[in-house]
Amino acid sequence: MAIRLTVSKCPADPKVQEGSGIPWGAAVTPFAVHDEKGIAPVILPLEKSHALPRCDTCWAYFSSLYETEQYSWRCALCDSVNSFSEADIVRYSSPQNCPELSSSFIDLEIKEENHGSENEFQGQPVFVAAVDLSASEEFLELIKSALLAALEALEPGVLFGLATFSHKIGLYDVQGPVRVVKSVFIPPELDGHVPIELEDAMPLRSFLAPIEKNKENIAAALDTLKPTSSWERTTAAGQGIEGVTMGGRGFGVAMDAILNYLGAEQGVTFALARVFAFLSDTRRYGEQYASKGEDADKALLPEQTSFYKDLAGVAVQAGVCVDIFAVTDECTDLASLKFLSIDSGGSLFLYANTDDSTLPQDL
Repeated sequence: MAIRLTVSKCPADPKVQEGSGIPWGAAVTPFAVHDEKGIAPVILPLEKSHALPRCDTCWAYFSSLYETEQYSWRCALCDSVNSFSEADIVRYSSPQNCPELSSSFIDLEIKEENHGSENEFQGQPVFVAAVDLSASEEFLELIKSALLAALEALEPGVLFGLATFSHKIGLYDVQGPVRVVKSVFIPPELDGHVPIELEDAMPLRSFLAPIEKNKENIAAALDTLKPTSSWERTTAAGQGIEGVTMGGRGFGVAMDAILNYLGAEQGVTFALARVFAFLSDTRRYGEQYASKGEDADKALLPEQTSFYKDLAGVAVQAGVCVDIFAVTDECTDLASLKFLSIDSGGSLFLYANTDDSTLPQDL
């Protein structure tokens, strides 16, 4: 692995770094053939690599960078103290014979797994688009064009799923000769959850379509996306539970259901998944505080709900990364929404309008 710092010396502490006014960072290249000095790695043979000590707390491998004593060593990453086994004590009594103590750049030889087995898990990249239908025609046209361009960039072997949300969650099966859309409604009296599991509405293997066989069908499904009418959303309007917005947009409930939907197959159908969530005008936040006689801009500075922070934990457990693309010029509770994307490893994008949006390029 090669590590190249932006400066020749590391700051002693954050105070020194901030006081210098110089940006500090590092470019890390895993699996590099040579390190930043052009030096090749030291090879640790198979018979020795399995015996390399690891930190009991963070599972970091023991190396020449760690402080050692006769019977223990301190992890440089988490500062935990670990005990040497009897075999380790014997081994490190002759440090000159230990490759891991002669260099900080080590390649471990590991036992090759039995590839080709019928039962072997083959993780496939999974991408899911979750589109807000309580939106304008202009918003949906922007999302369609962005997703159509993104489809062309996806390589064979990728699984793609299309879902929509408003006062209900829509799941699209594009793998058959006839496109199938299953809907799960979001009743106002529920406590942030849908009445049935999405797996019961549509099996995940029907929802996730191989991109190389279904690109045209996915494009045709995108072309059918239309805004939900105001009368359709009437039953969902005014819901006050966390995760369901006023005006019939059940974003939080929909994301919770989709994350649990994907999480059930994590490690079976896929290793990691990425959800692109597209949110339209979220003006209900401004209306909510205006009705109380409060200044919405000031009221929305702090986090308003922990719902999305908790939901990020669900995403991590499910092996799902969430990116949020919000198109609105109204007051938006980004202080709460940001946790769902940032804590799951994704990004949060905000656009004032559809005309000047760089959403297709960002996606």
